[in-house]
Amino acid sequence: MLRPHLALALLVPLALLACDKADDKTADKAADKAADKAADKPVDKPADKPKKLELPWMASDVTGAMKPGTTLVYKQSGKDIKGKEVEDDFKCEIKTATDMEVGTVCNGVNHPSEDKGATMVATAEWTEFSPFFSVSRPEVKLIERADLTVPAGTFDTVKAELAGFFGNNYTVWMIADKPGVYAKVLKHPNSGTEDDQTELVFELSSM
Repeated sequence: MLRPHLALALLVPLALLACDKADDKTADKAADKAADKAADKPVDKPADKPKKLELPWMASDVTGAMKPGTTLVYKQSGKDIKGKEVEDDFKCEIKTATDMEVGTVCNGVNHPSEDKGATMVATAEWTEFSPFFSVSRPEVKLIERADLTVPAGTFDTVKAELAGFFGNNYTVWMIADKPGVYAKVLKHPNSGTEDDQTELVFELSSM
């Protein structure tokens, strides 16, 4: 028969071993829970790189994209040169195109202009800007790059101010991946025309 102190001496290591195993199981469970939480945590997506603020097209891009028959329609609103309220659809079409020049016709759809030149083809040299809102030798100020929503959809645009050599002034939103197409245009008074009250808005509705 074992003596009491000898039996106790044998039981102590067994108890310690059981405690160690229990501690190991607890640690394993804690590790498993931590792993599960890490797996459930959504993975952070890398931030999108900011898009460059720069002119999105070259003249060659516009020449290649704007072929005869290309037609855009804008929702037009605002005031004309005399301050009269205007609301109409404004249709622009490429009539002719060569390597050097482009011919366009733009006019109101529901209330077309009665000016003699309104139905005549306007010819100009190709540039890195839209041929439908022609500006001669403009001074360009880039404002921002941002998405813009118009009736035709939402587009990645470059906003710019164009001050023409002959006084015509526009604020335009150039669609980055559609050379020659403005999503929106603000036509301001001509700086060379006295009492010009023009403040027209054109928003792309179809293309």
